[in-house]
Amino acid sequence: MMVSVTSRTNPPDPRVFAGTVAFTALAALLSWQSFMPTAYLFETTGPALPVSGTTPADSPVQLVGDAPVYPSKTTLLMTTVSSYGTADESVRGAPAAMSLLDDTKDLFPVRALYPEEVTGEEVREFNAVLMENSQSDAVMAGYAQAGITVDVDLIVAGFSPGSNGEGKIKEGDIVTELSTEEAGTLRPHTYSELRDYLTKVPVGATITVTVDRNGTEKTTSFATIAPPEDDDRGGSLLGILVAMVIKDDSPSADIEIGNIGGPSAGQMFALEIYDQLTEGSLGGDHVIAGTGTIDSLGTVGPIGGIAHKMRGASEAGAEYFLAPVANCDEVIGRIPDDLTVISVATLDDSVHALEEIKAGRGSSLPGCEVTDNAK
Repeated sequence: MMVSVTSRTNPPDPRVFAGTVAFTALAALLSWQSFMPTAYLFETTGPALPVSGTTPADSPVQLVGDAPVYPSKTTLLMTTVSSYGTADESVRGAPAAMSLLDDTKDLFPVRALYPEEVTGEEVREFNAVLMENSQSDAVMAGYAQAGITVDVDLIVAGFSPGSNGEGKIKEGDIVTELSTEEAGTLRPHTYSELRDYLTKVPVGATITVTVDRNGTEKTTSFATIAPPEDDDRGGSLLGILVAMVIKDDSPSADIEIGNIGGPSAGQMFALEIYDQLTEGSLGGDHVIAGTGTIDSLGTVGPIGGIAHKMRGASEAGAEYFLAPVANCDEVIGRIPDDLTVISVATLDDSVHALEEIKAGRGSSLPGCEVTDNAK
């Protein structure tokens, strides 16, 4: 006898069906959004790059001039931050979401870093100018640390609020001579000479300024103005913004470090210049990384992304890291276990730190935990 068996399937629950459709639609939407632009970019650890070589000829920093140069066993590294996304092109949804789960990445709204009217190309050009100016300042600071004067042209680049010189001198003029009753006459060769001279000139004093304007000498007089309240050097100011351009016949350096912008490698460039100009190895045979802007007077300034830069230094095998004092609050609690951080405020501090490291006293140097910025 044959038995007929019929299979019966119950119809799906409408609520289950609706939920399945909604989940599928949501998954499709999320998948689509993962490939769409966002309003964000992220930063992460960039490479740590050597600014020194086994010999001066191998270094990315090539000194120009008659001063003798010396080999060094100290390896100096500049540190970088890699940025994904630009002023006009954000990252896609998936990378942005993944960066939130990665403590080596920092996610930022694009407009928190760049105004809407600024383009990515303008940012790149601006960073290139910052790098170029940083290199010029590093040249002046590094040579000055070694006792060698770098002659510059002091070019009028703008005017301070309240300036009495505006309308009497012009942007592009080269300042060649200053004269006052109180401080006498100066033909400045460096910015530090100019600033030291002005510390002797009282506010409101009449100063006679001679400039080179397209090859023609022009002379005018006006009153100096007060310096900012936080400037404790005294004296007065000309009321002009000065750009420094190294003269063609002056000691200098050619620095080739690749397609990297910004001013944050200035300290390490200056240290490499000083190390080449002095006999022996400034930091012994150690690997020393760092970051920080530098001005022509040797002041080390703060930078961004220092946690990424410390991580990059550690990954590159650095034993010590030179950090600007002003960045100390961003350093504490984020130092890799195998890295010793030393806080510095000037190139003098940095040179002293490397000499102490060479002598085996690196662990006794001030770290960020003991600075006022860190409290």
